[in-house]
Parts: sequence; C-alpha cells; structure tokens
Amino acid sequence: MRALLLLLPLLAGTARAETLFEYGRQCAAQISEIPAFSCMAGEEIPITVDGKPVPAQPAPATCDRPSLLPQNDAGSQGQCVPGSRALVLRDDKAAQISAVCRKQVARPAGSPLFDEINVISHSLKNGKTCWFTAKARAPLSEGAGIDGRWVPSPSTLTLRPAPPGPDGVKAPPADKLWLSPAKVAGSQPACISCHDSGPFMYSPYIAQTTQLPGDPFGFYEPKAIGADFKKAWARLDAFGITTRGNTCTACHRMGNMNSCQVAMKQSTGRAPQPGGDDWSKQFPQSHWMSPGNLHSPAQWNEQFADSLKKLAACCENPQGAGCQVVEYRSKLQKR
Repeated sequence: MRALLLLLPLLAGTARAETLFEYGRQCAAQISEIPAFSCMAGEEIPITVDGKPVPAQPAPATCDRPSLLPQNDAGSQGQCVPGSRALVLRDDKAAQISAVCRKQVARPAGSPLFDEINVISHSLKNGKTCWFTAKARAPLSEGAGIDGRWVPSPSTLTLRPAPPGPDGVKAPPADKLWLSPAKVAGSQPACISCHDSGPFMYSPYIAQTTQLPGDPFGFYEPKAIGADFKKAWARLDAFGITTRGNTCTACHRMGNMNSCQVAMKQSTGRAPQPGGDDWSKQFPQSHWMSPGNLHSPAQWNEQFADSLKKLAACCENPQGAGCQVVEYRSKLQKR
C-alpha cells in the first residue's frame, strides 16, 4: 500500500501539465541553469529608415530591417518599434543561452518596460533546447509592460527568489512572470515552426547586434525536454533539406517549415519583408542571404540562383530527385 501511495503522485503527474518549476528544473539539469538578468544590460537593436536612426517615438510604419516577427497582440505597433534589446547569457563549448527583450509599443528612450521576453537555452553537447516566454498583458500600452530591470531565472533548480538586482531592484516570482510550459508549447506559430533550422534564427534585424550565438550544423533536439512540448509539437518534425553541392546549405541548414516556406523567399528577394520600407526592397538588402552580400545581381544569381531553385523544389517534395534530408539528432538518437 505504501508503494502505491508513493506511485500515485507520479501517475497523476503524467495527466497534468508541467509547472514552470518542473520544466525549468529539467532544463537546468540537462542543459544549464539560466541566471537572473537585466534586459537593460542587453544591446539595443537599431531601427533605421533609409539608413538613419529613428527617435524612440513614434514607431515608424516601415523600416530598413523589420523584426519579421508575428505581431498578433492587441495594441502592437508593428515590426519597427525601437528599443528592443538582445543579450547572450552564455556561449561556450557546453551551452548557449540567448535572451531577447522585445518592445511592440514605442516608449520614451531608456524605458525599462518591455512587451515580451524570450529565452532560448541550447546544449551544444546533445542538442537539447528549452524555450521560455514572458508576455505583457494585452492590450499593450506605453504605460504598462514587463519591468526588464531585473528578470528572474525561469530555470532555477529551487524555488528560492532571485537576489536583488542592480540598485536593489527585486524580480517578481518566476511563475508570475514566465508563461507555463503548456502555454509556450501551445503558442501559434509554434517556436519550432520558425526555429526549424536550429535554435537561433538569423535576420538582418538581429544581425545588427553581436548578440547572436551560432551553431549552424550542431545537434538540435527542439522538443527533447518537457512533456508539454513533446505533446504539442508531436507532429512538427524539424529536419533539414539540401542538395548535392548546394551553395546555400554550405553555410547553414535549411529547415523544412518556416525556412522553406517563408524565410527562404524573404531573404532572396522572392517575397517582401513585412514592415520593410523601399530601401529593404532594393538589392543587395533585399537579398540578405548570404550575410554581408557584396555581390552584384549577376554575381549573386551565378552563385546562388540554381541552388535556390533546387532547394525550393525539395521544399515542395523532400523525397524528390536529388533531394537529401538532413537529420539534426545526435548519433545515439538518429532514426
């Protein structure tokens, strides 16, 4: 009977969503504990129009390098809101942890209020990846938001509160700030849909900073941790697509979801960037792959056009002639 009583909580746990603490504890144990941090220590992501910085308010309707992020929250002012910040919390041979504190509403310069905070924690040893999100309550407004001066760890191994931050600023309880694993896993679009090539996405927006870890060909297990992620993303199977001698995938993987359907077109002038101004539509900024594009249009086409055509065909049919599927999993977990 005693053994049965001990087993009942475990059985009950399989029928309910995990708490932030339970998920965070797994992420800390299998990847790394995430420290408390200040968004204000991050590098501000510039917003420019025709190459010139814009004031903090108001947010321009279009800009040179839009965020290219879904803007579905009520009150959001679009893709070109100034003041977002990015920071790398860890980047070594074992783990990479990146945080982005996003603004969707324009506020006075230096405002510590943010509308969304995202943290990605990734193991370079086994590819396991964890996802954390905090969101301000909608409708978003200038006078409300998340105080980014001191943000509690979402993965602390104990329930201890975060120690006071700079100038004695206290962080709110972690479970009052960070969304539950079930809410993050169930968000639309799913994180894995856009992060289908790897844990960290490149775009001209984030590339304006130095705060972007890189692991273009490393192991990647986006749903290896957390029962809610395994369940919600069960049918979302990220894998790479390439062809023999492809010049695009010589530098990075091409994921089979958003990378194939959207990013590949937006980064090669085949589709406009939402929120992009006229400057963003002109070559070479319309062709931001490859990064640091110094080609003429003719040179770009000679080097990439055929590879792009072949990738597009394989995105439509990964089993087509000449198409190769690239597994992200470690040697012990390959299909």
